[in-house]
Amino acid sequence: MKASGQNKVIIDYLYLDLNKCDRCIGTDEVLEEVIKTLTPALKLAGYEIVLNKTEMATAEIAAQYMFESSPTIRVNGKDICLSIDENRCGCCSDIVGCDIDCRVFEYNGKIYEVLPKEMLADAILQTVFSKDKTNHNNYEYIMPKNLIEFYKNKKFKENINMENTKMKTISIFEPAMCCETGLCGVGVNPELMRISTVLDNLKKNGIAVTRYNLSNAPQQFLKNQEINKILNEKGPKVLPITMIDGKIEITGRYPTNGEIVMLLNISPDFLNATQKSGGCCSDNENKSSGCCNGNENKSGGCC
Repeated sequence: MKASGQNKVIIDYLYLDLNKCDRCIGTDEVLEEVIKTLTPALKLAGYEIVLNKTEMATAEIAAQYMFESSPTIRVNGKDICLSIDENRCGCCSDIVGCDIDCRVFEYNGKIYEVLPKEMLADAILQTVFSKDKTNHNNYEYIMPKNLIEFYKNKKFKENINMENTKMKTISIFEPAMCCETGLCGVGVNPELMRISTVLDNLKKNGIAVTRYNLSNAPQQFLKNQEINKILNEKGPKVLPITMIDGKIEITGRYPTNGEIVMLLNISPDFLNATQKSGGCCSDNENKSSGCCNGNENKSGGCC
């Protein structure tokens, strides 16, 4: 229960991405841990911590919060950093497909890509007990070019993905097999292995994929008029059959990877499983600085 006369400590965490960006994820974990540690002492001193986390998902939201760099932590409206220092973030660069710089934190003469716990704790306590009550956001906001580029490319990629997911579906009708994929037992057919891997990766990347074989789904061969017709005319030698958006495109063999890319009008990357990026330390130029420049940070952050 909130004590009478208790003062609020408002902590705002502003970030670009909590799914793929190692800096944002690592700083979020540090923030949660520091708040958990400080809460009992601040409560005894008559303070209540209120944490707000806001994703800077669009340029409009960023402008509303006068967002300048990711990640940002403000305590009672004051940025915990006196200045903004950045370097290339491999994670956010991967998200939008162009070079993006994100925040680094200088503490005790070292540069960190994930905020150190001690720095955050010091900043919170200094802000809470400081006599400086100045409104530090009283200025004309101009979005940094770095963020303008991020939001422009993010919107472009989202539009492309929407077009791809609406656009095409792929269905493959196969001969009778021992299981749904034919990959059971010994001596697996490498072509079956290839097509199974490709189809699984297409699904992971949001493409609608259906797959039927005569043993497990004979009713699908009867229900589909195009498939039923070509089987009656040419027999089972016509299998496997590849259909794109309900239209027969390839018969008698599986499509090649190149044909799948062309028929679905997708990037070749869709044939690979969605993988977590190498992170902000994946580039050679970043391995010599920041949180990758020592053993003290190996337990957390982007490394």
